Amino acid sequence: MQPFGSSGGSNTPSLDNYEFTFETYLQDSAQIVPDPNPSSEVFDSVSLCESIAKYEEENGRTYHSFHSGSYPYPNDPSETERLDDQHTILRRVLDGRNHLAPFSRSNPPRRVLDVATGTGTWAIEMGDDYPESQILGTDLSPIQPDQVPPNVRFFVEDSEDDWDYTQKFDYIHTRMSLGCWSDMKTQIIQKAFDNLTPGGFFEAQEALCVPDCDDGTLPPDSAWMTWIREVGAASDEADRQLCVGPELKRWMEEVGFEDVHESVFKLPMNGWPKEPRLKHIGELWQRNLLNGLSGFSLALLHRINGRTMEDIELQLVDVRRELFDQSIHAYQKFYVVWGRKPES
Repeated sequence: MQPFGSSGGSNTPSLDNYEFTFETYLQDSAQIVPDPNPSSEVFDSVSLCESIAKYEEENGRTYHSFHSGSYPYPNDPSETERLDDQHTILRRVLDGRNHLAPFSRSNPPRRVLDVATGTGTWAIEMGDDYPESQILGTDLSPIQPDQVPPNVRFFVEDSEDDWDYTQKFDYIHTRMSLGCWSDMKTQIIQKAFDNLTPGGFFEAQEALCVPDCDDGTLPPDSAWMTWIREVGAASDEADRQLCVGPELKRWMEEVGFEDVHESVFKLPMNGWPKEPRLKHIGELWQRNLLNGLSGFSLALLHRINGRTMEDIELQLVDVRRELFDQSIHAYQKFYVVWGRKPES
């Protein structure tokens, strides 16, 4: 694992009214011992940080350089802004909560792991909500802020590699990992089970990329359905699982989790619902999809299908047009599944 970022005060917008405290890690009377060989390890660390932050460029977008090519979506400012918007929307869907696993401020988890943390917003908010917990976030890209709560740390790590944590966790979380892994059951859920304390929780929150439609207004030959079939086939060829939501509960039970709960929410794809709350969520989700379509498409369809950026963007014109069409009553399912590791 390569550490990234530092602890301290934060001016992150999502942490309104957060009161930070600074610990004294070195007493005034303690003597600072000089490093007898100060050069080699320090420069190696700096060199590694620089190589990780030197992103790959393709079709006007940037992608992670650590284990280059294993994740097909960008990490540039346009995408990080979309990810933060996505977090805000999904928290609103969950009535202001970041998790459904049954713990609280009066009974917080001591150690928390956020796998594929992205911009780190979820981990930072958890550090705010649970100041007595230690929050660790991992990702392929060092796109998290430097200034974070003192109980939050981020590491650059490929979660498909072996996990070598020295201590187990009380809660492990992942969210919206579409296209992250080749086998979520063995690479993530099984490892989460093995790295949890007895009685600890694992929670996965995943949207189903293939939309549902209850009244037939999104036909199989629509631009959206044609596009998602092509993206799904390219993701399969790249050995990246795209639609895992419906499988989560079964996979968790097969690995050994007990008391597994599944909640499924609806994300309207624009403002077509009559009910005001769903209409608002649909309008927000529409904007998020529109901002993400290029990023979802370019790397997969270029690398796997050999298509040009111009050809891909031309196809997306019709996909975007359907996203604005409120006569299409489509929605995506959002799965939130959590379970407990047995006490014994």
